[in-house]
Amino acid sequence: MKEMKFFDANIFIGTPLIAGVFQPIKTGEKLLQSMDSAGIEKALVWHIAQYDSSPVYGNALLVQEIKGKERLVGIWTVLPPQSGEVIQDGFFKKMKENNIFALRVFPESHKFVFNRVSFGKFLDEVSERKIPLFLSVVRKTDWEKIYDIMSEFPSLTCVACDLENWSKMRNILPLLDKYPNFYVETSMLSVHEGNMEFIVRRNGSERILFGTGFPERYMESNTLELMHAEISYEDKQNISHLNLERIISEVKL
Repeated sequence: MKEMKFFDANIFIGTPLIAGVFQPIKTGEKLLQSMDSAGIEKALVWHIAQYDSSPVYGNALLVQEIKGKERLVGIWTVLPPQSGEVIQDGFFKKMKENNIFALRVFPESHKFVFNRVSFGKFLDEVSERKIPLFLSVVRKTDWEKIYDIMSEFPSLTCVACDLENWSKMRNILPLLDKYPNFYVETSMLSVHEGNMEFIVRRNGSERILFGTGFPERYMESNTLELMHAEISYEDKQNISHLNLERIISEVKL
């Protein structure tokens, strides 16, 4: 089997407020050790406190944990810009200074309406700068909201992640067909066997991003799944690292 390079698009660090059945990864250094064990070269990382506690607090914790670690690229969580809590003057410059190249939102957890009224000018600029926005289905950004956001911001680079267990393909395929900057992350994509192969045959491999959902899900199960997928080596390379590397290289901060 040919060697593969993995750039994980979906990892978090920190201890959740409510304990899960998994073992939390508390620091960036511990994460690198786990990545070495699983053969993952780089990761796009967020901090669970961005969701459980406060994006302000969680973003700051993330910066501390990835500082000086070239293999870890950061994701910040944002709130509506009108409040000034996260999005302030010089926001994109601060992203660049802290090796942050993607964003997340958790509207239900953080109690705001996520649409053009609340995020219009900001998401227009995010779209122009080609900054990817990750929306987690499991963490209650439902498919209807993803459809609404893509309709309002059709050029947005959007990544649907943590895709839940059922009926995901019925929601994914129309978005892939209509929006050229819509992507899907793999950690729950193949809960039903053959989903990844079906998308590659139908839509190509350029808009699928390898992710593990670690530490909630196992790194190794996701690397093995991709390594043994019934698609070409070139498609596996796109998914495992080339697509995410291209997205990050195109971000304008």
